[in-house]
Amino acid sequence: MRIQKFYFLFLLLLVSALLACSEDKVESKFKPIPLRNAQTETSSSQATDKKEEVAADNNEDSQALKSLKARPPTSGKDPMLTLGKDKRPLTELVHTNPKLDYYECKGIVADWFLELLVAETNYFSELVELPFVNFNACIVSVGTDKSLMPGRISVNLFTTPQELKSCIKGNICPVFRSINLVEKGKALRRSYFISDISRKLVNQNCVTEKGKLHKDITCYEVE
Repeated sequence: MRIQKFYFLFLLLLVSALLACSEDKVESKFKPIPLRNAQTETSSSQATDKKEEVAADNNEDSQALKSLKARPPTSGKDPMLTLGKDKRPLTELVHTNPKLDYYECKGIVADWFLELLVAETNYFSELVELPFVNFNACIVSVGTDKSLMPGRISVNLFTTPQELKSCIKGNICPVFRSINLVEKGKALRRSYFISDISRKLVNQNCVTEKGKLHKDITCYEVE
């Protein structure tokens, strides 16, 4: 009997020891991942993705509005144009042909007004995917008696002085940008003309003396 009791007690102790070992192994091997950390990681990933999307959108906007970054003046102490009593330039003639007389912009077009014309021309150029013009590639043309509109004053802008020379003296003008200055009472409106022969493109816009834009129309057609 004593042997049986001893044997029975021995079995109970052995079973208890095995159960204790088994529980220790399960607890140390399978530790749950905290739910809070998993949510934080997901939120962080979503926030990063969102920031990247916003950055991409901002980059596209900045490229699309590149010409609008210019902040040209809309008035200045000098008159827009310096002309004689006959409404013709007082400076020296630099080139002529049967229909147009050409003069350098300097001395005729006020600096602030040229800055405005360049900024607006670049805006219209960007809309039709053409390169920007430059301040140092500017020439004024005046219609002769043989032109369609005698006395009409235009400011012609180019990307480089070489492009200007090629167009005015060589009549090679694959891309042409001109601003016809149209009198309306005592005001002066800006009629923009842009052409690209390779694309058969002609684009015209009018900006009034108050800065109002009339798309796809000349200032001669605006009341």
